[in-house]
Amino acid sequence: MFRTTLNLLVLLTVSAAPASEFHVTPSGNDNNPGTQAAPLATLMGARDAVRALKAKGPLSEPVRVIVAGGRYALAEPFVLEPQDSGTPQAPITYEAAPEATPVFCGGRAITGWKEGPGGVWTTNVHEVAAGEWYFEQLFVNGRRATRARTPNEFYFYIQDVHEDVIEAGSPRRHKKAQQTVVMRPEDFPILAKLSPEELRDVNFMVYHKWDNTRRFVDQLDHRQQALITSGEGMKSWNAWTRNSCYHLENFLGALDAPGEWFLSRDGTLYYHPLPGEDMPEAEVIAPVVERFLLIQGDPAAEKLVEHVAFKGLAFRHAQWLTPPGGFEASQAASPIEAVVMADGARNVTIEDCEFGHVGIYVVWFRRGCRDCTLTRSYLHDFGAGGARIGEAAIPATAPEHTSHITVDNNIIRGGGRIFPCAVGIWIGHSPDNAVTHNEIADLYYTGISAGWRWGYGESLAKRNRIAFNHVHHIGWGVLSDMGGIYTLGPSEGTQVVGNVFHDVYAYTYGGWGLYTDEGSSHILFENNLVYRVKSGGFHQHYGRENIIRNNVLAFSKEQQLQATRVEDHLSFTFENNIVYWDTGTLLSSRWDQVKNVTRNNCYWQADGQPFEFAGMSLADWQAAGHDEGSIVADPKLKNPAEFDFRLADDSPALKLGFKPFDYTKAGVYGDPKWIALAASATFPPLKIAPEPPPLVIRDDFERKKPGEVPSGEVHVEGKGDSITVTGETAAGGKQSVKIVDAEGLRAAYNPHYVVRGMNYSEGRVYNSFDLRAEPGVYLNFEWRDYTTKAPYLIGPRFTVRNGKLELPGGITEDFPPGQWFKFEIVADMSEAAGSRWSLRVTSPEGDPRIWRELPFANPECHKVNWIGFMSNATKKTVFYLDGFAVHP
Repeated sequence: MFRTTLNLLVLLTVSAAPASEFHVTPSGNDNNPGTQAAPLATLMGARDAVRALKAKGPLSEPVRVIVAGGRYALAEPFVLEPQDSGTPQAPITYEAAPEATPVFCGGRAITGWKEGPGGVWTTNVHEVAAGEWYFEQLFVNGRRATRARTPNEFYFYIQDVHEDVIEAGSPRRHKKAQQTVVMRPEDFPILAKLSPEELRDVNFMVYHKWDNTRRFVDQLDHRQQALITSGEGMKSWNAWTRNSCYHLENFLGALDAPGEWFLSRDGTLYYHPLPGEDMPEAEVIAPVVERFLLIQGDPAAEKLVEHVAFKGLAFRHAQWLTPPGGFEASQAASPIEAVVMADGARNVTIEDCEFGHVGIYVVWFRRGCRDCTLTRSYLHDFGAGGARIGEAAIPATAPEHTSHITVDNNIIRGGGRIFPCAVGIWIGHSPDNAVTHNEIADLYYTGISAGWRWGYGESLAKRNRIAFNHVHHIGWGVLSDMGGIYTLGPSEGTQVVGNVFHDVYAYTYGGWGLYTDEGSSHILFENNLVYRVKSGGFHQHYGRENIIRNNVLAFSKEQQLQATRVEDHLSFTFENNIVYWDTGTLLSSRWDQVKNVTRNNCYWQADGQPFEFAGMSLADWQAAGHDEGSIVADPKLKNPAEFDFRLADDSPALKLGFKPFDYTKAGVYGDPKWIALAASATFPPLKIAPEPPPLVIRDDFERKKPGEVPSGEVHVEGKGDSITVTGETAAGGKQSVKIVDAEGLRAAYNPHYVVRGMNYSEGRVYNSFDLRAEPGVYLNFEWRDYTTKAPYLIGPRFTVRNGKLELPGGITEDFPPGQWFKFEIVADMSEAAGSRWSLRVTSPEGDPRIWRELPFANPECHKVNWIGFMSNATKKTVFYLDGFAVHP
């Protein structure tokens, strides 16, 4: 009691203490002798004046730097060092004057516009011609203009890609490599007419699963109709593949739509105005400064920047330039820094500030930060993500650990404009943080990411509280494998409660609401509302003892719940949840095999039609040991069609123990104007990219070197199994693909080799390959369609097992080991064709066997976009593949 009273007296004393004041105005003068009476011109001048004050003796009272309204040119970052610290009794605050909005601009105005042909306006930026300045962003009337790109909407699609190693690295990724990207024949002429000088500035932007890669084009190969680029080797687990999406930007020929711009190296800046834009009157700003604010403590040496606050300041327009090597794929754009960088910051507060029109992340409490706060700030139009906490690796010493950071009541909106793979709020190896009441919207990947350990190794991301955030309109069908909330690794004590996640839409797979990825453990997900997502309200890839309790999961498009990896321990408990849907299936992947506890849940399909639990009725499902106490019943939501998920008083879910929660508390709070700003954004209707056009594929596996992985998708566990190019044997040429199975693999279908992207849905499709099976092989072959019904539909299918070829209808044929056989499959994918296929198998002696009118495994399959070879043996076996082709 005495200690509490004493603390209160100290607080009263501090709040009552008079403050030293310095003033900053646009008309001030930094050459003033540092008196408190004379206004200064810059934050740097004010900082130096405070240093001069401190040089006279320790601060005895709070210091306020009061900044008048107006525009301030920011020619360099504002840097604070340990000498710029305040104390608990005498904090230092840089704040806006009452009712004022000081704006610090890191860019320059562009003027002198002249109208030219075709409605394109030009001006000359002399510093560019002189080699003194270059920029890759342009802002017109407060809007990010589009750097000239093609196509203007959606993507081109890679025809094929080959990698040549320049400097070897790990088996999973080489240090340096050159990639030859074969373009579709109709796309190559776009680049073919460019000069070498023009080509050097072209950006090649690839979208692949959860990543993006930005590169320059080295040269063209006109014979192959390919562009050649170089950098790091592609990630084996997320390489560019046939039909990977890409766009091209930054050449004059791509300037063909209103809102686009292009900067030539001769200094000519081109801009095609939007309707209604008056260029002589328009405010056009190009960025110069890359960072706004640097807090440069040295936590390893325990030299800290402490007790400093920023309030009411606005920072706009910051640069990012693509380095010569480009930007290599990295989840969450983790190497990218922020316009506000903090190292060794303690008790630093950013409050009521604005950061907008920037090229990288916005705020990063990186190394050795503690007890810092980002609150009630507006983060908008950023090239990467919003806020970051901690690091991607565990720091060497305890003083370098970051923890106890609060990110509360912020609007974080409009990100990923240069790095689509970036995250709204990212927590790395950092514990005891609070991410609460934030509005996070309009990004292309994950909303909130917590943890940075793939698997069960050491992680510092523990006891984080992620509560009452409103996360929505993310994904936009651009990237894949994302979540409204995405977690990784051991996270004991972490809580995800009271959040609302909605409108999460992936390009292909993985637009989930709650997503516990690799190793996520001991996390509580409670009282969350998830709705209108693509791939499931909840998905656990793999993890340990997570609790998913008392959530409302509604209106997922494809499936509602998903669990993937089977492990020996309890993976999760799923209890007292309401699951409500109107499309797709209830359970997906291996939900019935993953070790979990499910109980007291309420499931309901909106149209009242019966549904299954992994192929079972509820009674059979419960008899098999699942969902004790759960029911199939209308939970009586107030108006789910209008996204009113409150429960009626007589909801049967209440009898199961479901506890209603007020999901309207999610999001920002306080001043009605602040709440209105969060609600003011409008979003266009979701546009889904068209499927890639049908792809002709021919691969003789001769381009790769022995030991390299072939083009296509390779799925191995690295436990003695492998899929590599080999020179041991070939049906034609000198090389083939060798698929080696092994004992003790987690999945029976591993290893498996997949060719994707052919996308045939009409007419007759021809698929051929050469196959050689050694003794003991157990091989499954399938055509699949992944677009019409979860998880997929199967067309043609056969098995090679125990020296036999097994076909539909009980047909078996001898298939001697150690010999090459040529397989030729023809199937008409049209719905009227009757879901039948033919097979010709030709022996080494040239004798063909033909089977006609074989039935599809799923008669409703009318598309092929996946062809796979799966080794289902449980011991070491080998088979070889050569001469793969698929075409009309």
